[in-house]
Amino acid sequence: MDKAGIIENTLREVGQFAPANEPCGDEQDEEAFIISVVGDMLPDGVDIRTCEDFQHLKVKCCDTCHHCYPHYDMSVIDLPDGGKAWACDAVKWAIYPEKYRELQDWSRKSPEGKLLREIFGHDTATRYPG
Repeated sequence: MDKAGIIENTLREVGQFAPANEPCGDEQDEEAFIISVVGDMLPDGVDIRTCEDFQHLKVKCCDTCHHCYPHYDMSVIDLPDGGKAWACDAVKWAIYPEKYRELQDWSRKSPEGKLLREIFGHDTATRYPG
């Protein structure tokens, strides 16, 4: 998929899951902000794979990454084959399980990781690398 297609899908996904009963400010300003942030993150002129391209990994994508804050939580990652992907945390960790293990170790052993686990009461290693 190209950059424009990813931006279009991102706006559609965010719009579908926006709470109808909560005022979220000026919708056009929010859309322009998402376009700007995601547009700055994505490379130009290359085919970018998305989470849908990795269904064979059998992981459940993150709702927060995809639907709530994709402009903050999705990542452009380098793939082992040299390509690029726009991926949520679950797909990123499935592609690079060794990095996930490192992050879990950090979460268990570092003072910062232990504090985050204490504050949030669960495994924060998938979201907060420090």
